[in-house]
Amino acid sequence: MKKMLSLAVALVATVMLGSSVFAVTYSTGTYTGIADFTNAGNVAFTFTLKNVSGDATVSDSTIKWTSADAFVTGSTIAWVRADQYAVVAATVTKAGFNVYMFQDNKNNSSDYKATTGRTNADNTKAFSGLVRKGSGGGDYRGYIPVAYSFVGTKNANITYSQATSTTSATRADRYFGDVSDTNAASSYPKGIGAYTKIASIVGPVFGVDNNTGDWTGSQVTNHTAYMYFFGGFANIQGGSNDIYKTEKLYVVQVTE
Repeated sequence: MKKMLSLAVALVATVMLGSSVFAVTYSTGTYTGIADFTNAGNVAFTFTLKNVSGDATVSDSTIKWTSADAFVTGSTIAWVRADQYAVVAATVTKAGFNVYMFQDNKNNSSDYKATTGRTNADNTKAFSGLVRKGSGGGDYRGYIPVAYSFVGTKNANITYSQATSTTSATRADRYFGDVSDTNAASSYPKGIGAYTKIASIVGPVFGVDNNTGDWTGSQVTNHTAYMYFFGGFANIQGGSNDIYKTEKLYVVQVTE
């Protein structure tokens, strides 16, 4: 059974769950001890958007790109850091508690609906990123890919390159994932899987090993990591319809 709580991007939520229970039942001549940890443990999770410049907490739950570096008229992608970053703090002692971050661009009803999606090199379809207004999110000028870097220390000068993206003990780079991506996990809700997991009992999740499970960054302290967002800009023409947006970025807590 899954217990889910969906958060707005900037929402700070703390959930405290019941502690362990040791119960003893008895009858004449028979004594039974039961250590039931089904609901044991505590959860304290926060996902807080802040401005890179000035470090103030964001009030409108919006990730923006305002740098002139994003106005790229050529076809070569330039990866530009967003004006905001996220502080992800997870102190978890409850088994089965996970936090996932994903999009649902194909199923929204706005002008930024990704009806078409884009075609990857292996012919799979992807719907993640920022969708250009009225485009349906097609291959040419339909979307801006978005990646993020998970690090254990603040770094306002952090940069991203697709060629050097990595998953390591000090940094984890990933693209945004959408529930309608061809390679999305089949579990409910569709799209939730190891690739989109950002927190669990280990704290902020930098990666998931098939044998040993979730692992966090070596530089993470106080169960807190920092998430920087990057957009891959190219073929920008300007004008009233050259607006790229995603309606929602879901951060969902799941007890599985």
